[in-house]
Amino acid sequence: MVILEGVWTVTRGIPGFYWRAATLLILTPLLMAPPWAGEDLGGQEVGSTLTLDNAINLARRHNPTFLSTENDQGPADWNVRQAYGLFLPDLSTSISGQYLAPGSPSFGIFDAGDLGLDVTDYYFSGYSLTATYSLLGGNIFQVASARADRKATEARITAASFTLESEVTAQYLIALRARDGVEVALRQLDRAQQNFELANARVSVGAATPTDGKQAEVEKGRAQIDLLEAESLLRTEKLRLLEQLGVPAEGHFSLVSEFEIFEPNWAREDLVSRAMERHPQLQASRAQESARKAASRQAWSQYLPNIFLSANWSGRARQIGDEQFLLNSARGSVASQAASCARLNEISAGLSQPLTGYPQDCGAGILTREQEEQILANNDVFPFNFRREPWSLYVQVSLPVFQGFGRQRQVAEAKAAAEDAMLDRVSEELRLQTGVTQAYDELMTATQVVEIEGRNREVAEEQLELAQQRYRLGASAFLELLEAQTSMATAERDYLNARYRFHGAIWALEAAVGERLRPEVDFQP
Repeated sequence: MVILEGVWTVTRGIPGFYWRAATLLILTPLLMAPPWAGEDLGGQEVGSTLTLDNAINLARRHNPTFLSTENDQGPADWNVRQAYGLFLPDLSTSISGQYLAPGSPSFGIFDAGDLGLDVTDYYFSGYSLTATYSLLGGNIFQVASARADRKATEARITAASFTLESEVTAQYLIALRARDGVEVALRQLDRAQQNFELANARVSVGAATPTDGKQAEVEKGRAQIDLLEAESLLRTEKLRLLEQLGVPAEGHFSLVSEFEIFEPNWAREDLVSRAMERHPQLQASRAQESARKAASRQAWSQYLPNIFLSANWSGRARQIGDEQFLLNSARGSVASQAASCARLNEISAGLSQPLTGYPQDCGAGILTREQEEQILANNDVFPFNFRREPWSLYVQVSLPVFQGFGRQRQVAEAKAAAEDAMLDRVSEELRLQTGVTQAYDELMTATQVVEIEGRNREVAEEQLELAQQRYRLGASAFLELLEAQTSMATAERDYLNARYRFHGAIWALEAAVGERLRPEVDFQP
């Protein structure tokens, strides 16, 4: 005996657009390449110039850490769709086919021959359509929880975007500081070169001792070393900026955004209020708190009853493969019925009181051509001429009573997570209040320091010019010129540090408030 059987499951899902969505999900990977195929995520060139806004845009497209956070949006959206899908019925359908070859199948320790059964070949087919609907108590608040989680995910992505912008801005400022440091070193080298030429000119005419020329040469060498170190620092900080952007270190580019010094006129209370209202990190903490509260309600819903419904429609078709076997069986059955009828007629005739309904017309005991054709037509049912089976409906309502304290543990964990999220939100509020106040105070201090260091640089520059004139006229020693040059170098570095202390304080205040405060025009070259 040979049995060949195949079962084809058509689909399992829900009606409407979910059928189309399932089809698209199956076919799309076969019809097109994945969206990342052939894309070089790190192949974006920076270009010859780089503004701060361009740097931020590049980082949002290529920074791996940010992209990893942004990828959470897709699963969060599907979690919401899945939560809605829990309230829709499931449909499943199947079609099956089977062929049973002639032979003697076994029935336990017996086979068909032992039981006197003649077995021919058969064709079987059937279909089944099942609809189920489950309403679990634990799913009552699933939609609200999934939507809260999606909102929290969106808030985290927004906060990550703001954090990325802050980090790129900070590194851009550091790289600008290194760039301006190179310019300061170049000016120091230029002044050292002028002093070296001036000292050598005086030495050559006998107006100064050779020691002045040697000392000037030493100062020139030190200025060259300072320039080399400044250029190395600039290259390093630009590489760190590219790392922050998530792009490869290829080619040369210039930082062209400029930041002006201005008089800040914000009120501390207003900045604190703005931070409390819309800081992305605080919004993310509040969204996380809402999500944990929704999860706590969902955990509690496990105490609600569960409802399960199932309906089934099915049919089957069985066709004998050997038509001659079918006709022979039918002919034998008709002949046997006729013979049995004749015997009963004889018995009824021999009785004093005949049997009720007898004698009967037993017929010829053979099948007519029309009857044989009808038998063959009734047998021609494979594969899709199904005989419907009685449909069934099943309903069950269950109420969870005791599950080994599992629900109690889950409810307690969800409640604790909600309380932790609330405490995290309070902690974030306190952190922002302190951060805004501290950054505001630092900005006020940095503003005054810039003004003072600017005056110091002007005085040091005047002092250097006066010292150069005095040395050129022979009215002072070379040591006085070196002291003036050193004072000028110190004043330039201090002013540079003061300027970027101011810019850093603005950045810190923006990071604490949660929004850009500097005028937009200051970011352009």
